[in-house]
Amino acid sequence: MRTGSPRNALFKGDNEAEYAWFSISDSMPVLSMSAERAARRIIRACVRGEAEVVLSFPAKAAVKFNAMFPGLTAEILALGNGMLPSPHGSDTAAKTGKQSFSQVSPSWATTLTERAAESNNEIS
Repeated sequence: MRTGSPRNALFKGDNEAEYAWFSISDSMPVLSMSAERAARRIIRACVRGEAEVVLSFPAKAAVKFNAMFPGLTAEILALGNGMLPSPHGSDTAAKTGKQSFSQVSPSWATTLTERAAESNNEIS
């Protein structure tokens, strides 16, 4: 969900790489949704008395895929985990996203997240 919060989240390890991954993935239109759209969907679910709401198409697909192939889903998620920035030999002090800016992020790839940060008062 694009709230603009990555700049205020805490990162340890390779904080610049972790912030870049988090802020760029947060900006991808297919993988994330605006906070406003999510809020409208959540309110609609509350009004209708829905016990559960899955917000995005990728999340809905993941829920169905996991129901049909739980072992394969776990293996795929483990592969994805292996592609995340490694913490080995990195700093253990927590740093904010704002302290973790790099050449990669913020950039054109984080435009949607930067807009969300402005509209949701996440810029400090």
